[in-house]
Amino acid sequence: MEQILLPVIDNAGPEVKAPSRFQRILFVWLPVRQIFPVGIGYLVNWIHRIHPEISLEVLDLTRFSEGEQLSELSKAIDRFSPDLLAYSWRDVQIFAPHEGDNSLRRAFEFYYSPNLLTRAYAAWDGVRMVWKYRTEFHKKLRFIREGMRRAPKAQVMVGGGAFSVFAEQIIRLLPEGVIGVVGEGEEAMIKLIEGRPLDDERTIVRRGREIILGKKAGAVEIRRAPFDLSYLESIFPGHSLYHGKTVGIQTKRGCPYGCSFCLYTYIEGKRVYYRDPEDVIDEIRQYRDRWGIRNFWFADAQFIPGVKAVPECLSLLRAMKEADLGITWSGYIRTSLISPEMASLMVESGMGDLEVAITSGSQEILDSLKMGFRLEGLMEGCRNLKNAGYRGKIILNYSLNAPGETPETLAQAVESYEEICRIFGPENVYPMVFFLAVQPHTSFEKRLMREGWLSPDYDPISLNPWTIRKLLYNPGPLGELIARACLVAWDIEPMAMGRVVMREIKKSLGEAPFSPKGSVAVGAS
Repeated sequence: MEQILLPVIDNAGPEVKAPSRFQRILFVWLPVRQIFPVGIGYLVNWIHRIHPEISLEVLDLTRFSEGEQLSELSKAIDRFSPDLLAYSWRDVQIFAPHEGDNSLRRAFEFYYSPNLLTRAYAAWDGVRMVWKYRTEFHKKLRFIREGMRRAPKAQVMVGGGAFSVFAEQIIRLLPEGVIGVVGEGEEAMIKLIEGRPLDDERTIVRRGREIILGKKAGAVEIRRAPFDLSYLESIFPGHSLYHGKTVGIQTKRGCPYGCSFCLYTYIEGKRVYYRDPEDVIDEIRQYRDRWGIRNFWFADAQFIPGVKAVPECLSLLRAMKEADLGITWSGYIRTSLISPEMASLMVESGMGDLEVAITSGSQEILDSLKMGFRLEGLMEGCRNLKNAGYRGKIILNYSLNAPGETPETLAQAVESYEEICRIFGPENVYPMVFFLAVQPHTSFEKRLMREGWLSPDYDPISLNPWTIRKLLYNPGPLGELIARACLVAWDIEPMAMGRVVMREIKKSLGEAPFSPKGSVAVGAS
């Protein structure tokens, strides 16, 4: 698609603070499972610091029943009279490739179950789920259209994780005039507010059939980004819904890795920007003292995004330890970069359950997916944590049947799980079985197009039995073996199926000794 620069609205100039073109901005958190709108919290603080004269409000549609959501949106617009409506769209797909998601189970029952009655029920329930997906998807479009109808003079913006991934598909379904934002939105919103050009921001609009893309020239510098929770409370009527729950905090933004199936680099960029530890700790204290929050999720692409990030991570951990916050925290963490010193600081600062994207037990598979770490380093980091006294749960994310998977590499995945069980104890290790979901803007998607698995003109938001099977990558000859193991696991232990899957795969393949540096022979004793 050709890139076309967005038109200049008014060149107020970046050096001088321009007056605001908008007086009242309503942020709308579109319905999703109950999860705190982290991004909106940072956006409203950012805008308020630069333009305190603007009135802001946050409407969280999640806190209302399905039958109330549209009327609550209408009432909020009528009462607040916004001249800028900013929607945040977090989720799109329901066929998420992780255990505990019933739609994945129904898909596998339909494709792989030997029982005709089971397949028939899965087909019926799958139709219901696809219908629900389509209903929810179009409901969100309706909320945006209703906002435009209710406030015809207001500018409308749409952003958020789901929109960022499917922006080119979604913008075609929205009325002309809507401005979409891909990735971070702070600078794009400030420029729109001040009437400055948007051509150097990742914005997207539609004019007829033409899609017009802005091109991002830089990233938002977040080193000093203080957070004022009391201000958020004053403009967010539904904040009490999240008191005492787990809240996300961003300590950094960006990821230097190039994992072939991951979207973080596309959304946040490859350059990493860090927040000041003082601001992070102050934010944690506010949530703890005002909302009773004791559990925090560091909403970073990776807590340790590469060797260059180690000094920053150590600085934050030392500050957290010194602050003695009395909290538990977690996030996505690469154990391959955990030194003995970092392991001690993690334990002493309150790290809880740990989520590790091991992906495979084969270095060859990891390298083909451009994961950027060595298995021996991952194991060494686990040992450092154990030696530091870590007693939490280890959640291992495996993406089985990746391109190039063989019986040998699959057996290595099982043995890598067992090796980590030997380090922490099997009662503390929870393997999570993932499948590589095809996502737009990833090198994995491009690879599957080159190999003929996907058509270049496929629609990533269209779900039917053919596209679902393509988008949940699980090809033969190992696909059926893995799927049957999943079906057994769902019947035996649906809420913790990973352990059963590993056991069933091992039973099918035989045992193979773990070797991070090389391959093994299946069936070796």
